[in-house]
Amino acid sequence: MLRPAESRLPMSLQPIVLVVEDEPLILLAACNMVESAGYGTREATNANRALSILAENPSISILFTDIDMPGPIDGMALAFETQQRWPHIGIIITSGRWPLARHEIPTDAVFLEKPYLERSLVEALTNLFA
Repeated sequence: MLRPAESRLPMSLQPIVLVVEDEPLILLAACNMVESAGYGTREATNANRALSILAENPSISILFTDIDMPGPIDGMALAFETQQRWPHIGIIITSGRWPLARHEIPTDAVFLEKPYLERSLVEALTNLFA
């Protein structure tokens, strides 16, 4: 199976992943991994901003969010809200504090425990985008 970068899609046609992470270094690393896999990225440091970005950008294909977030909405609530409002968007949830069972996350979402490996993230992205 070809990754998006290998299919030579123009930048404007690349799938877009919204990466939501409040830790700047982890956000940077996650965006680098996503972009290395051939996806475009948008960034948010909290769930409220992520919801605004999702509402303004119908081109977003996948939400990749941490659970622990500052503000009134955490990443889990963001994931469920995203599933409800934009059911076509794939969801990847990550946390180093909250190991989750399948029944605790939105239907068809993927959970990656921190620290995750780049190949695990790329595999999750590929599976959601396929």
